[in-house]
Amino acid sequence: MNYYLFLRYRFTSFSTISTITCRAFSEITSQKNGLRAKVLKKVSSKDLTSEVVTLPSLPQIPQKYNRAQFEEGDMVLLRDTQKRIKGSRVFLIGPLKIGNKKEIPGGILDHSNIIGKSVRDIVKTNKDKSYTIHFPTLDEYVVMIPRLMTPIYPKDANTIVALLDLHPYSQIMEAGTGNGSLTLYLARSLYPTGHLHSIDINRDASFKARENVTRFSRGLYSNCISFSIGQCSKILDSMDITPSIYDGVALDMPEPWNELPSIVQRLKIDRYIVCYLPNMTQVLELIKQIKYYKIALATEQVLEIQWRPWDVRATVIRDRMGDESFSVKQLTLNDEIPNQALGHICRPSHEPTGHTAFLVQLKKILHT
Repeated sequence: MNYYLFLRYRFTSFSTISTITCRAFSEITSQKNGLRAKVLKKVSSKDLTSEVVTLPSLPQIPQKYNRAQFEEGDMVLLRDTQKRIKGSRVFLIGPLKIGNKKEIPGGILDHSNIIGKSVRDIVKTNKDKSYTIHFPTLDEYVVMIPRLMTPIYPKDANTIVALLDLHPYSQIMEAGTGNGSLTLYLARSLYPTGHLHSIDINRDASFKARENVTRFSRGLYSNCISFSIGQCSKILDSMDITPSIYDGVALDMPEPWNELPSIVQRLKIDRYIVCYLPNMTQVLELIKQIKYYKIALATEQVLEIQWRPWDVRATVIRDRMGDESFSVKQLTLNDEIPNQALGHICRPSHEPTGHTAFLVQLKKILHT
């Protein structure tokens, strides 16, 4: 309608065209509003108040995994109760054992003082230094546990889980168990019905990873994982499994291209392999080897993951405090900054965020 009106009066004055166009727009708007009113009337005529939303009944959590109180064998995160302007001092101790003691900044803490306590309770050392007690998150756990080698940090582990496109019924293979940090992230995404097969050529690393998996969250994910020790291709060739069994593969090894021919046979079509490679020379060699040996994989993407922490906290605008003497630190710690002098610091943190590795996502494109 607008178009024909415009053609009809294209030689008239600008004011006439504007008037006609506005009238046409008004008519269209009125029609839309009328239609919207009818729709709203139709929806509102339904009696929604009679509908009751019922949440599905979830299976009861076994008492073993009900983390209301700390038990012997638990890992515990301690947080310093002293207020600080920047962050807080945290420590990971455990597994808890009756009679054991742990020396930490502020004194010696008896494990028996924690066993039986609830989350966020306060415990004290022999020097009366107080800490609140918590169950560690997975991110905190993998960063703070003793290690034999550098772990795959949370920023990379979470991305690998996303790139593999996992679900609770997935069957996944991991080659390069290491400390078991990525193992735990993968197992959590598969729990409770999926399965992870984790392989490492280093016996000590494999046993340490099993220990770390068992100690986290009372071994919640242990039943989802099978561990093997040896070369990846030899273990796969010795297993009585059907081809194309895995929904995804995570590889943390210096030369993954040597294992790809055996791995690709066990990977389902259109599913993913993610390689964790610290150096770009490894990435280039991987792509080169895939092309040279015509391995049925396509390079989807190469990523470097960066987390950039920010420092966001309250502070005092000195010019608005008048002539009175004050301590910025005390006003901030005691949450006593007057409203007229309240400001905020918002800037990137000074914590280093260095390079860890490149993540190479590969997709199987042909049946093998």
